[in-house]
Amino acid sequence: MNFWDRAAGFYDFAQSFNKRVYAKMTRMVTELVPGGAKVLDCAAGTGELSLAAAKKAETVICTDFSEKMLKRAHGKAKKQNADNIVFEQGDICSLKYGDESFDCVIAGNILHLLDEPQKAVTELLRVTKKGGILLLPTFLSKSTNPMIKVYRLFGFRQKAEYTAKQYSDMLKGCRISGKIKISVIKGRIPCCFAAIKKF
Repeated sequence: MNFWDRAAGFYDFAQSFNKRVYAKMTRMVTELVPGGAKVLDCAAGTGELSLAAAKKAETVICTDFSEKMLKRAHGKAKKQNADNIVFEQGDICSLKYGDESFDCVIAGNILHLLDEPQKAVTELLRVTKKGGILLLPTFLSKSTNPMIKVYRLFGFRQKAEYTAKQYSDMLKGCRISGKIKISVIKGRIPCCFAAIKKF
């Protein structure tokens, strides 16, 4: 069993200690998702950003590598009567969807965990329509942070520790054809929220 399957049962509780950041992040997602959009949420975990997107979207495809995370996400959507969300297991670096399939694509708090984050960004952009938006909030999670130290006891491992500038530079290195807007959400584990309008 991988870390994310093990973490599914306590993930929402753990994230409640970073509540201010999550609240702001979900508000921003809801604000930025176009009304009536077709949305793809990759590495969605327990579905918080999918639920935020579903408030305005026509449909949301909520995907994650972990079946147990998806099961939790499905349960939360059912409780909130979010019947415009469907759930699929998937790999963020190898998406099965056609080019320019979605008005909005979301990948929250995942890029710092990947061996090849730029490959994932390229793949996410591929399935985003021209004129669409790609939302990439990512934790600025230093290994010295007390919350990260606790996660590491359960097998959590991150591949990168970004500052806001390093995260911005990584995205610019993807040769994105679009406008990148970066903002930082302050909290116990800060988040760098990137919104990319695809040209």
